[in-house]
Amino acid sequence: MGKRRKKKFYVGPNLTAEHNFHIGQQLRIKIEKYESNGVGTGFYNKIPVLVFNSIIGEEIEISIEKIYPEKIIGKNLEITKASEKRTKVVCKFFGSCTGCQWLHINYPDQLNMKKEVVINELNKNHLSINNLVKNTIPSEKKFYYRNHARFTVREKDSREEMGFVNFLNREWTPINHCKIMNKTINQQMDLLRNNLADKTQVSIRGSDSTNSYLIQPKFENIEVETGQKYYEERIFDNIYQVASPSFFQVNILQVEKIFTELFDSGVFFKNQIAVDAYCGVGTFTCLISPYVKKVYGIEESASAVLDAKENSKNYTNIEYLQGKTEDVLLDIDESIDLLLLDPPRVGCEDKVIRIIDKIKPKNILLISCSPENFAKDIAKLIDISYEVQKIIPFDMFPQTHHVEILGLLELNYE
Repeated sequence: MGKRRKKKFYVGPNLTAEHNFHIGQQLRIKIEKYESNGVGTGFYNKIPVLVFNSIIGEEIEISIEKIYPEKIIGKNLEITKASEKRTKVVCKFFGSCTGCQWLHINYPDQLNMKKEVVINELNKNHLSINNLVKNTIPSEKKFYYRNHARFTVREKDSREEMGFVNFLNREWTPINHCKIMNKTINQQMDLLRNNLADKTQVSIRGSDSTNSYLIQPKFENIEVETGQKYYEERIFDNIYQVASPSFFQVNILQVEKIFTELFDSGVFFKNQIAVDAYCGVGTFTCLISPYVKKVYGIEESASAVLDAKENSKNYTNIEYLQGKTEDVLLDIDESIDLLLLDPPRVGCEDKVIRIIDKIKPKNILLISCSPENFAKDIAKLIDISYEVQKIIPFDMFPQTHHVEILGLLELNYE
């Protein structure tokens, strides 16, 4: 037998070791940038120091909470120079819970910052279309807008509580109220609080419009109804059935604004063949249906397709195809006038772009919650002769760094 080769492992630079940092050590830093997770970052001897509750330009005294080889996690102890963008924090869990990364920033500044995030990602892809990026459309609700929450359950003081895990220090924080979850979810949290034995995760979906909700998993010996297969949500006059595993937008009023923007842009025509790729439970499929000749919905999830068919029962010009977009888009044998792309956060598969290049729909509507992958997809579509008409950020997620983006593109025939 030959000699076994020793495996080689790459070990990255241990930037913090040589400085002999310790937990609790205090440092003074200036915040210079935001990480992709929305957290402010400064530098101490060129070592990144991530500080929740910080804003670019602020000078801060921090205490070291966690030490990694390549970075430090710091706790904001005192702001010696505050930003004009700073506002009063209205949640007692802010800082220990990291769900709202920008709660300490004035709302108009949040909107401007989200536009800049989109522009920065376009610039990274060498796209000179910054003038096509419109101002961020604000959310009707700044708080109590989310219709979906997933809680981690752990024991505290000999009883189980619901909470969230801090994504910086990985510590769990119990909460009894969330200012971005809607009122229906907060009400169900109150009712479940003393009945969490043997639970590790709890998912709650709920609508303030229909008062419908679902709670998973099923609870035993409790007055609250749990274990529902789906709940119902309203967008405009449409009622949508949404099963527990199905994807659905979390901020309904902003979905209405996105569709209103599309309608006002004049992208729909009565003689159109439209395709809603990654259609989920048929959210936009049903909204588009009255304004086009026919619309195809493409969705990989079997549970979402079942929901979509139920949600579309009052429409006669909708057809659903179950499967991955890259696998079934070519099954449509009609010339496509309008293609709506709302892919997962990772963006469109390259195969989807190649198919688009082959079938050449006249207009494309691209929706994404990832500025990074939105910009990459836009660059790919430009490469296959599509011209960007406009890009509109929507604040689907107030008080967080996340942003939803709508891009309108048209095939360039030259």
